[in-house]
Amino acid sequence: MAISRRALMGTLGASVLGAGALSGCGEGGVRRGGRGRRPTTTAPTAKPLEEPEQALMLGSIGATHGRTAPFEKAIATAIAEAMIDVNARYDGLFGQKVQMVPRHVMADPGEDITEAVNALADEGVTAVISSLDEAALQAALPVFVERGIAVIDVITSGTSVREEVDSAGMLVRLSPNDRVTAGSLAEQALSGGTSDRAGKRGTVVYLSEDTEQGKSLEAALTEVLQPANGGIVHTHFYAPGDMGDIAPIVEAVVSNHPALLVINGGPEAGPFLSALYTATLDEGNRPTLEIPAWLSPAATVDYSSAELAPEAMTRATGWEPGGAVTTDHELMMINVDPGFLTTGYAYSQQGYDAVVLACLAAQSALSVAGSDIAASVPKVLVGDAECTDFGLCRNHLRNAVANNQRATISYQGRMGAVEIGSRGDAGKGTLRTYSWNEAGALTAPGTSTFEEASG
Repeated sequence: MAISRRALMGTLGASVLGAGALSGCGEGGVRRGGRGRRPTTTAPTAKPLEEPEQALMLGSIGATHGRTAPFEKAIATAIAEAMIDVNARYDGLFGQKVQMVPRHVMADPGEDITEAVNALADEGVTAVISSLDEAALQAALPVFVERGIAVIDVITSGTSVREEVDSAGMLVRLSPNDRVTAGSLAEQALSGGTSDRAGKRGTVVYLSEDTEQGKSLEAALTEVLQPANGGIVHTHFYAPGDMGDIAPIVEAVVSNHPALLVINGGPEAGPFLSALYTATLDEGNRPTLEIPAWLSPAATVDYSSAELAPEAMTRATGWEPGGAVTTDHELMMINVDPGFLTTGYAYSQQGYDAVVLACLAAQSALSVAGSDIAASVPKVLVGDAECTDFGLCRNHLRNAVANNQRATISYQGRMGAVEIGSRGDAGKGTLRTYSWNEAGALTAPGTSTFEEASG
């Protein structure tokens, strides 16, 4: 049961009073003042720990365009459900309801969101859950920093966000960055098969939507492959969601015959792989080439109704960040919209946990200031006491405060265990990996772990 603010402050008051009374006692009982004797003074005591009086005010911001658009509904739903859990199920924070202003959604890639960020700050928002793409987040970060708003980002992975803008410690990202992803892709490319149908080890054909993130992953992959005598042998960027004429792209993949094909886009990956598979068949309808494919989260969807060539998807691997989707999380999502059974839950775990982490970071810091929240998010993921929901974690921290002490927690929520690395991005965590059957249907996911390279 959560401790009410009145009960907490009452406990703190009793603790302080008791400390003051005992401080005047010695081995012979209470010392009394007298002539020629110095009066006894109370020994200094630590300042009592106190929760802030004001409510935590959160904001959220997303987009319905570009590479983040496929995930907007799932993320927004998870954020809204997390707010219900925090307030209705677990009685809020600091003895009052956590507040969240209406979500701002970018509909136009050219929108200047400076005004939106300033409006959030003017309403008292000190932490924002973001699912903007790399370009939009990069443009908005200076304003977030200037207004003292912590940003907990659930989706971006591009290195440019870190390299070209000083986030002043105000940005925490919950998904692995492109350096982590590039390391995994390079490992796959360098461990290619040895048959005559397999491509040369370390070679990659890279197809990507023309975005900041697409260029970031290309650069990171090149950086990892070159020292190992590998490399990207062909690159093709295309408008989001539209490869255009795929025939020349298929020809380029076949002629380069890579150890790994990377498709960093969306559902257009399925029809492309179908055309590629067909192009490799001999007169007996047997494939002449082995070209494993890696598909990004937006392309990791069910293709069973897309009328693809049989077996076109069987050499593809897809992925999503986060651990296994729990029954509780799945039920939470489909109770809002059964359509999530088809579209999936990518990045919704991060959306839910971002809300909880903002609240737990504020509780741990005993502050609603954005800088304190940003600094505390990594800490509440790696503390001593493991806990799996907001109520258990908050109560552990709060019970310690009631005794004028500090406690640490390791929140392991909907994403599973996550650690924030030295750059402020998810440096250690879990991924879901997917494959497809002969009919193009997704199979039950497995899980794997990731960890950023040191240095």
